[in-house]
Amino acid sequence: MELLELKTKLWNIFSVQENNFCSAVMDAAKNEKMLAAYCDLVEDDLNTDELQKIFQYYYADRKEKCQDYTPKSIAKLCAVATEKQGDVVYDLCAGSGALTIQKWAQNHRKAFVCEELDERVIPFLLFNLAVRNICGYVLNRNALTLEFVRGYKLTPGDRFSDIEEIAIAPEILADEIISNPPYNIKWDAPAPMLADSRFQGKSIPPASNANFAFVLTALSRMKPGGSCAFVLPCGILSSEPEKEVREYLIDAGMVERVIVLPDKMFEATSIPTCVIVFSAGNKAVKFYDCRQKAIQEQRDQNGQFGGASHENRTYHKMVNALPDDVIGSVCGVCENIPEFSQEISIEQIAKNGYNLIPSRYIPFQEREEQHRPYADIMADINRISRERSIIKITINETWAKELGLFDAAKSAEQEESVNLDKTFSLLGGHYESKRYLTLTKSKELKIENQDKEILSSLINFFLPMWKQHVFYLNQEENRLLAELRDAMIPELMNGKLKI
Repeated sequence: MELLELKTKLWNIFSVQENNFCSAVMDAAKNEKMLAAYCDLVEDDLNTDELQKIFQYYYADRKEKCQDYTPKSIAKLCAVATEKQGDVVYDLCAGSGALTIQKWAQNHRKAFVCEELDERVIPFLLFNLAVRNICGYVLNRNALTLEFVRGYKLTPGDRFSDIEEIAIAPEILADEIISNPPYNIKWDAPAPMLADSRFQGKSIPPASNANFAFVLTALSRMKPGGSCAFVLPCGILSSEPEKEVREYLIDAGMVERVIVLPDKMFEATSIPTCVIVFSAGNKAVKFYDCRQKAIQEQRDQNGQFGGASHENRTYHKMVNALPDDVIGSVCGVCENIPEFSQEISIEQIAKNGYNLIPSRYIPFQEREEQHRPYADIMADINRISRERSIIKITINETWAKELGLFDAAKSAEQEESVNLDKTFSLLGGHYESKRYLTLTKSKELKIENQDKEILSSLINFFLPMWKQHVFYLNQEENRLLAELRDAMIPELMNGKLKI
């Protein structure tokens, strides 16, 4: 359903007043008629997080809280990768519940503990759990500092869950853990570190980056034999500040799978992402490169800003998704398939400096690169260089600073110091370049067309402006000459002004 249409229908169902959608959703989560009306709207298809679309577009905080909500196919991948036939699922940094919904779609009988810091998204999370009649808890808490705000207990009813506010957070011990935390945020390690069971005897994640702090927090709450899947930025696979934590987790046998995802899967960010699956007792790591395995899905959205020309138009956006057969492949037995998958021993990974980038280990076939002839590429470069150099400006240094041209002139001088002649000569060509902006200490501003064969296309823009300016000045001159004439005539007549 198109986004604006979805928003309008939800606002009607939830009786939104004064644009306070979050408050309306909180009330709706406890209202059976509104829950039922939502089910009618989505035709009882509860396997998709429709509320996520609304929250991400209108309410998500990408700048401060790095809120990029999980696409459905990634959430499904995490659900399948962590299936252990367990009873309790822990969703760390749950957002509106996209990961939980895919776990619930997999098995309706599981109990869920969803932990989320942002109070604004809590109503959406509660609604998503209540409308699916889920048993469990929603904890409004900072996962890193453990600062608890409030909690909610959900008890299944005849059709929808009942919601009860609680004052004390329950202890968490889960069979299956899923998480898409905010990426690359700074954090303050709790002190004293040795008193915190999450980090005892482990390498501490750097203060500049909390990615592995979330991971270690989750693993401290995993039952023996459990499984954990995290959606993380690809930088975590090789960054130097996080190397010690990778080394600890790999040597401890906690890394099971590393899955690099296709780009353009998220609607609000282009950051490269991966899924890392954690479990105990691994002597090897299964690597997968899914970058060429995506299918495309279309998102429709009407313009909502900028007047009728935009608001009467539907925009189509294509995003990548993982098909179910690929999800099945990366969560099953790892086969050594060139350009897709490879299982590598911990010893080999250690020899590679604990780098977890799959392309380090998966063999790729060498292909002869196809490109245009060098002569054609060099001809285009020279065409651009020649066009840039047609107009030459010589300008006084002081005037250049006043007009904002000084830095550009210095940059032009540096460009000329980069000698491309050797590169072109190697390929049988010659690089053509001329000075196009020169500083001078004399009081001079000169603009010249220095190519004898080509007239710069800028002249087509400049001359009409120049003609218009001269026409204006001629008019002003005529007006002032008339004023001078009218001032002189009386004085000539009375003899005050003599010629």
